[in-house]
Amino acid sequence: MPSPLRPVSIHDNTGTQIRAQHLIGVDESGNEASTDGICVCVAVRTQRSGDLDLVRSLIQSNLKPFKHKSSSLVRYEDVCLDERTNRVEDFIDSLEQTSVTWAAVACVEEVTIESQAAATSMAAKKAVTNAIGQDIFSGKSDPAALLHDGTQDQYSDYEKHLRKQISADFDNSFQYEICPVHLTFIQDADRTYPQSNAADYIAGYIREKLDNDHTIGDLPFENIHRLDPSWIRTAGESVPFYQLAEFDPIREDRLRSRILSWLIGKGIPQDPEPTTQDPYRDIVTQITDESVRKYLLTEVETE
Repeated sequence: MPSPLRPVSIHDNTGTQIRAQHLIGVDESGNEASTDGICVCVAVRTQRSGDLDLVRSLIQSNLKPFKHKSSSLVRYEDVCLDERTNRVEDFIDSLEQTSVTWAAVACVEEVTIESQAAATSMAAKKAVTNAIGQDIFSGKSDPAALLHDGTQDQYSDYEKHLRKQISADFDNSFQYEICPVHLTFIQDADRTYPQSNAADYIAGYIREKLDNDHTIGDLPFENIHRLDPSWIRTAGESVPFYQLAEFDPIREDRLRSRILSWLIGKGIPQDPEPTTQDPYRDIVTQITDESVRKYLLTEVETE
């Protein structure tokens, strides 16, 4: 049975189409307006074929992918903060048994838009380079989509810095020897693509620990880094924005539409025209992983 997971289809503002088999979800917990001076940026990377391993780990740790993210799990489920922490720790431990790689960069002093952009870009770079030993990258013809939550805003100072950071961190040498990385914005990414969902949970977990007088060295994970000021790049060229190709979602069913978005590698338009067609069950039944298939067919309910 063929896998229902299709390459992710993205395009820039000139219409250039790219199909990506590598995905990097990023999440930033805290920002330049935070009063505690802490920002944690996390990136989670998979090859498309590893997505099911990631979703299975989220399910088995009872983190309810596609339905919830870190904040809503506590707000809408009978889950206290300590229990969420335990579940996320279990999830992070479970990733050791998969091909999924992740990295975190923490800004623990004054947080600026420059430092936050550098932390996000460097977390993404480390998540990719942590997977080099898997021998899965084939250079210029094998692109990755870096999924950033929200809609693109070319006038945002933060996004201007992020585009320059990515240009510097994923330069021509990186593109040819490892893979090109394309900055892609998607609304509600942290409940649509499991890489972004996982990054949201991990970032919230690390931020909570640092808020409660823990240090990076106290945490039992080697891939958490403190921002090095030398990583900040404020000059140079900017990478272009990319967007996901779009599809018509299922009428009045946002949850299953998000899951379809992940499976077929497309995004939901900002002003969708929902269709009465519902391919959800036909596509989900193609999933070979029993625990993922069962969760999507029996535990996911209409919102």
